[in-house]
Amino acid sequence: MKRISLFFYQYSSLKVAVLFTAIFIGYLVLVMTHKATGFELSDGNIKSLGMSFGFDKEDITVFFNTRTDDMINAYINFNQVWDVLFGVIYGLMHTIWVSVLFKPFFGKAGSVNLIPLVQVLFDWLENYTLGFLAQQYLVDGTISSSIADLASAFCMIKWAFSGLTYALILVGVILLIYRFFKVK
Repeated sequence: MKRISLFFYQYSSLKVAVLFTAIFIGYLVLVMTHKATGFELSDGNIKSLGMSFGFDKEDITVFFNTRTDDMINAYINFNQVWDVLFGVIYGLMHTIWVSVLFKPFFGKAGSVNLIPLVQVLFDWLENYTLGFLAQQYLVDGTISSSIADLASAFCMIKWAFSGLTYALILVGVILLIYRFFKVK
């Protein structure tokens, strides 16, 4: 882990961070919003289970009951292909930003720059458990309570690490501003 952390500290720069931010925005606008239309409902119902902070078996059942088999298959594809790629993009973007902001302190900060990758891991776990539940629903119309709880736990942990990542970015910006004025 230390080697990976050092790699990001060494090769991350403001230019790379801005480039990955542009890639993130482009992918979100041009790919994710388009791919999500395959399972969206016109009445504005939940667009994706992973956008909420947890859910239960009933939420999942309602989500699938209100969609056609084609929409559920689109949801599976979205979670197991497009959202996985999105995780790579936002994970790298956040890791690069944290690395840039904490680079002057990397000796003390250690591998804190890799925390965004933990969010990606739990996002992927959530995606695959929801995909499993969707496939189970298509086969026999049931939802496993224990797997639904597991998917919800993965989702909540993902959002907790997302909050931690944004807190790190905020702290990094504050440290950068402090360092700027301290030098002056």
